[in-house]
Amino acid sequence: MSNTLESLVVFHCAPVLAGIKPSNIFTWHPSVTEDTEDGIYQLKSILAQYGVSVECLCSCDRYALIMLCRKELLFKVFSPDAVRFLEKYGYPPEESIDEKLSRLKGRFKKCGTFPHEIGVFLGYPLEDVAGFIDNRGCGYKLCGDWKVYGDEKRSMALFERYRKCAEQFGRRFAAGCHIPQLMDMAQAF
Repeated sequence: MSNTLESLVVFHCAPVLAGIKPSNIFTWHPSVTEDTEDGIYQLKSILAQYGVSVECLCSCDRYALIMLCRKELLFKVFSPDAVRFLEKYGYPPEESIDEKLSRLKGRFKKCGTFPHEIGVFLGYPLEDVAGFIDNRGCGYKLCGDWKVYGDEKRSMALFERYRKCAEQFGRRFAAGCHIPQLMDMAQAF
């Protein structure tokens, strides 16, 4: 797989493109000929018409951590339990989704480490996000797209659904489809 921004989006974010996952992240190492800000701007303009937002969570000279998200799906993720959980990490309950995303970006800068509450934003089951933080990544029942501390069957079903989606998008991308064609196909997924 190449390191083009488009290929990384398709490879890492197919379930978001398809509308079956609220968000996903990936690391982009732009080549010396690529401009990070320009690439992100172009991606934002393409995906905005499909209801997908692009956020640069953090960046440096060598890489950018990019999040693609569907805010209408994120809204559903922020259940009362999830809002209470995030409050422990400095996210006021009354914040909008955009404010929560802004605060998440700030947490990357403030923490100096990866803020693991991001799992809530990624649509991971809350019990798995809390379990990962409480157990420092140890003692999990199953490891797939995330470490599972709760319902293994539910998580395995999600892993499989996301895998099939990524395979289908990957095949079509390899056959020459670009993001706009994939997004048109996503409506039928």
